[in-house]
Amino acid sequence: MAVVDCDYPQHSIIKQKKRDMEVVKTTPVYQNLLVEQAGRLKKKAYPVIGSTPANCMTD
Repeated sequence: MAVVDCDYPQHSIIKQKKRDMEVVKTTPVYQNLLVEQAGRLKKKAYPVIGSTPANCMTD
């Protein structure tokens, strides 16, 4: 599974994921929550791919 962010040029989903990742990297509480959630769900984080409406099917 993946998310294709076709909201070019804003790419708001990509920006939100980057903000979330920065918070997790700098906050031990969120790091622990992420590890716990990953272990419980046994799933990796989904990728977010930046694209345009014209290229989304091939990206």
